[in-house]
Amino acid sequence: MIHVIIGMGLFYFLVHPFTMVLYWFEFNNTAYSFTLFQEVLRERLVEAFTFKMVGMSGLLTVLGGFLGFISGLIWINIKQKKDLINKQERLLQRDINELIARGEDEWVEFKSSIRYDYYRKTTNRSLEGVIAKTISGFMNAKGGKLIVGVDDDGHVLGLENDFKTLKHKNKDGFEREVFRIISEYLGRKASFGCHLSFYRHEQKDICLVDVESSLDPVYVKDGKNTVFYIRTGNATYPLSVEETVEYLKIKKT
Repeated sequence: MIHVIIGMGLFYFLVHPFTMVLYWFEFNNTAYSFTLFQEVLRERLVEAFTFKMVGMSGLLTVLGGFLGFISGLIWINIKQKKDLINKQERLLQRDINELIARGEDEWVEFKSSIRYDYYRKTTNRSLEGVIAKTISGFMNAKGGKLIVGVDDDGHVLGLENDFKTLKHKNKDGFEREVFRIISEYLGRKASFGCHLSFYRHEQKDICLVDVESSLDPVYVKDGKNTVFYIRTGNATYPLSVEETVEYLKIKKT
């Protein structure tokens, strides 16, 4: 209703008089000038609201109300979508809080960082391999969730220290780095089974990597070797070649 009223008001008080001014210039075939426009506008403003113009003003007012009605429907649709998104974000935030409170298990793993070494207080690229092993373990099992920015005890550390080690020191740079690690260690195809989300928890940014289970075996490239990892309980373990073959046979059945 607010949009309808605004539309009617705009067309009645603005569009109607200006339409009359434009019509006057067109009908009189007069060259346009700003001074003349002001004079005609004053005259048309008075005439626009007289009884003899009620037909034209009525039609334009109805048109304004109709356009306002359409605008209102669009606004309601946008508002409903925004409310739905906000609701989903609140539910997701609640879920991440519950995941952290529950601790590590077969489906959830915490990692303090992807590059920053909290013991050495500096960048440690070997931590990338640990991230890759965890993701591959989930993919080779039933899938899972890797939460970065939280230590093994569930204490939230945030991503700020990781940001400092990146070329682009923000969430975009962090996401690019995670997918680079996945592509480099596991292969580009593995990236399609991973989905990143960022959350604020205890006033700090954390990242959730949602990992899908893979139909095909996913190996970690470790130098010249490739290693098969599997998630068991709350830990990720490497399997020997024989164990890998047996596991894949069992998984297919």
